[in-house]
Formats: sequence, C-alpha cells, structure tokens
Amino acid sequence: MRKAIMIAGLILALGVLAPVGALGKAGGTDRPVKGTTSGTVTGTLTSPLGITVDLTGVATHLGKYSVHVDAIGAISGGEVVGDGTFTVVAASGDQLTGTTTFTAPLPTGTVPTTTAFLTITGGTGRFSDASGTLTSQNLETPICFAEPSCPGLIINGLEGKLTGQISY
Repeated sequence: MRKAIMIAGLILALGVLAPVGALGKAGGTDRPVKGTTSGTVTGTLTSPLGITVDLTGVATHLGKYSVHVDAIGAISGGEVVGDGTFTVVAASGDQLTGTTTFTAPLPTGTVPTTTAFLTITGGTGRFSDASGTLTSQNLETPICFAEPSCPGLIINGLEGKLTGQISY
C-alpha cells in the first residue's frame, strides 16, 4: 500500500510539473541580444528611395549571422526615414523575420550615425514563433554617391552595434 501511495504521488507530481515546462517553451523566454554588424547600404536616387541593406555580424543567440533588408525611404526634415522588411539568417541556418523602421541623416560626405529599429515577428526553425525588438546603431561611411561607377545610387559602408531582446 505504501508503495502504491509513493508511485501515485510521483505520478501526480510529474503531471503537475509537466505543463509548466511546456508552457515556458511555448511562451518563449526573453533573452538579451548583443552583437556587432557591418556591411553596405545601397539606395536609389528615385522617389521613393529604394534601399537595400546587406550586413553580417556576430550576436548572442545568432552566432555569425547575415541580414538582408528591403526598404522604401523618403526625405523628411533633413533626414532619410523609411521602413521595410528584414530576414536574419543565424549561424544554424534558422531565420528571423520582421519589419524595420529607420532614420539617417542626408549624405553630407561625413560619417553620420543611423538608427534602425527591428521588430521580430517570426522565423524558421527554433525561431518559428520568435518575437522581440532589436536596435541597430551604426556609423555610415560614404562609398559612392551617383558617380560614374555607381550611377543613380548611393552606396555607404555601415558598422555598428546590435542590442535588444528576443523571445523564442
């Protein structure tokens, strides 16, 4: 009888604990993200501005990653503002996807600071139900501005830091 009570107690304890573990994983855990980023920004000199960003970096929870952004921008109040979509490919091949908004000073030949805000809305693999926000603060170095080697384009180098949080 004593053995049966112990086994029933163990089964009850496992039954109570099992859903807690499952809920924690399904709801995700907020994890801080820190990393570096570098690459290029290419913009068209048409209206609206077509903007493509291709970067690589290393970040927590991603390892060595690459990111591609397709965005549309406009000139407003002496700066370029815009929004678009992004895909981050982590070292594992799993992807994060979402939307981005950004601001950047108009090109002046100097090295301006730009800021992009990324809202994670999903992904693939371990990031299939991911959510979160990331901020990328960068220095943008002019490479080419509508020269014969890049007609109709603005091409800038970008280096910066990535911070935020992700839940998956």
